[in-house]
Parts: sequence; structure tokens; C-alpha cells
Amino acid sequence: NNMHRRVIVPVIWRKKIMGYTARAVDSNVKPKYHNNYESKLVFNLDMQEHDNEIAIVCEGPFDALAIDGVATLGNTINDIQADLIDNLDKHIIVVADADEAGAGLIKVALKHGWSVSFPVWQSDYKDISEAVQQLGKLFVLKTIIDGVETNPLKIKLRRKINV
Repeated sequence: NNMHRRVIVPVIWRKKIMGYTARAVDSNVKPKYHNNYESKLVFNLDMQEHDNEIAIVCEGPFDALAIDGVATLGNTINDIQADLIDNLDKHIIVVADADEAGAGLIKVALKHGWSVSFPVWQSDYKDISEAVQQLGKLFVLKTIIDGVETNPLKIKLRRKINV
């Protein structure tokens, strides 16, 4: 699996390594991600501060690390993952990638009654981690908060416009 040409990120649950996700650093290495973890896990869940009022949910681990959020490790969420996220007891804000796959995560957010953010930079950067690299963490976080939508109809309309 060309592990020597990947960045390996551990997936931790309750302070134990439960698996890993490994991203290729070379565009010639396929597939882009090699994963070895339980599908019921949520990346970076243990790192959520108890006194934070919000939790930002995104697709990939590098996005989650860039903003101290959590990642579903894909564009879908199973019921166990949804329960884990809901049990954070925070305002959940989903930031999906602005592509067809990201639309799947928005659909899940609607199903669970979570807010969705459409930050102003979304059409210029493929995901959160790229936006943080170019714009900085604080600006990206502010625009995520400013871009929050809670109305399901408006979320559906914005999803169609952004994809």
C-alpha cells in the first residue's frame, strides 16, 4: 500500500489507538487514502473541549485537525457516528467539501437536524485544510460561524447552488 509514501494519522478513541488513516503524499499513489479503523469511529472526538459551545463536523482528518473539529472520515455518517456527535451536546455545524461527495454529508446533516455552514471561501478552496493554509485558522473559523444556516429549505437550496 506504499505506506512509506503516506502520512499516517492515528484514529484515537478514549485515549487508545483504534486504527489509522493514511493519506498519499504523492499523486501517483492510489488509492489516495488507505484506512484501517472501525466505521463507527469519529476522528478527533476525544479532543473536543467540554466548555466549547459548538462542534464543527467535516469529512477528512486534516480538515478536523486544522480547526479542532471532528471528522466523519468520509461523506456519510452511520447511526453510531451520529449518536457520538449528538452526545457531544453542542451546536453541531457541518462543513462539507464543495463537491458532489460533500452533498452527501449535507444530506446527513439535514436528517439529523444539524446546522450547515457555507463559508465565503468555499468556492475558492477544496476543503477546510486548504483554506486554513491560505487564509489562517481564525479567519476560516470566523467564516464558518458566519456562514451557518439552520433552515432546512435554505440548506437544500445552498447545497444545489454550491455543487
